[in-house]
Amino acid sequence: MTLTRRLFDESSHLFDFKATVLSVIPTDDDTLSVVLDATAFFPEGGGQASDTGTLAGYPIIDVQETDGVIYHTVNAEASAISAGDTVVGHLDREVRLRKMQNHSGEHIISGIVHHLYGYTNVGFHLGSGDVTLDFDGGLTREQLDAIEDEANRIVAACLPVVAYYPTPEVLSTLTYRAKLDLTENVRMVEIGQGEDMMDRCACCAPHVDNTGEIGIIKLLDFIHYKGGVRIHMLCGLDALEDYRRRYTDVAMLASRLSVKQTELVAGFDRLVSEIEEKKQIIFSLRQKIQEMTLAALPETEGSLCVFEETGDANAMRRLLNEAVGKCRKLCGVFSGDDEGGYRYFIGRGDPTIDLKQHNKEISAALNARGGGSSEMLQGRSGATRAQIEAFFENF
Repeated sequence: MTLTRRLFDESSHLFDFKATVLSVIPTDDDTLSVVLDATAFFPEGGGQASDTGTLAGYPIIDVQETDGVIYHTVNAEASAISAGDTVVGHLDREVRLRKMQNHSGEHIISGIVHHLYGYTNVGFHLGSGDVTLDFDGGLTREQLDAIEDEANRIVAACLPVVAYYPTPEVLSTLTYRAKLDLTENVRMVEIGQGEDMMDRCACCAPHVDNTGEIGIIKLLDFIHYKGGVRIHMLCGLDALEDYRRRYTDVAMLASRLSVKQTELVAGFDRLVSEIEEKKQIIFSLRQKIQEMTLAALPETEGSLCVFEETGDANAMRRLLNEAVGKCRKLCGVFSGDDEGGYRYFIGRGDPTIDLKQHNKEISAALNARGGGSSEMLQGRSGATRAQIEAFFENF
């Protein structure tokens, strides 16, 4: 089959084009796979998804390349496009621009990291939420801040970005970054020229024409990953949207805390401190309530059933440990309501009672799911309060 002319190699800013349909292949999911003599749609590859847009007015679902032939999956009926037709392709301009901003920004970051530290970019993914870069060496937040500063100086310098296919003779003389050991049909992307050359990398994807189009490069989170580091980043319009979301969140939080945006951290720390103080007060009050609850419990040769409002597991266990000494059979502490069910902890007043042996009986009576040891059971009950109280009264 005739190879597809790669218009995106000739101009990364070609968003509308005409082409001749070479073949149309119906697919199993009622779409068409269309081969053109030329296309501006970049197929999936190099760490990024294919371009989106329309072909002959029909939405492009996917674009893939096999042995130099590019297949366009189109959401169209079988009779909509035929071999020999001249069709018009429209790329989603902003989607392409965002991808170019992020991918060119990745080249800049990877070039700086390689130059300063000798690390290699061993992984790259341009997703819908952010961009991830994997390097085979570790970096600190301070180093990443310095890398980010240098990257944005390169953006502001509006350095030219040039893509070309060097001859094998020229290729053998070039020093460049590449994930694969390539020897022919290598597409080279250079950022800067002459003394201002800052990176040269083998890459198949479309890029901006100059670094100024990127707008801004922002390094976000990073984690240690496979002996190196994984960096999350955003560039250009994606970085602007991310900043806008974060600014909106900061403004809202500052308003709710009644502080200036620049004092948000101090305001948050003050809120945390106030919450901790209130937690201590609540804990103290709960202890007093439990003491009053325990004092009100009668000592009995039978079983005890106590309902605790807080639902705090630690508080329920503490109450059980104290209350179990007031009975000779079962002691249960429950928290919840009839509608949502009850969480429970059950202990024994008589050490000869093996709760594990009684678990099936208790679970059936309380419509419960749970388990535990011979000394204590825990779980959730779907019985009503009246049913729970009746079981403990008659055990």
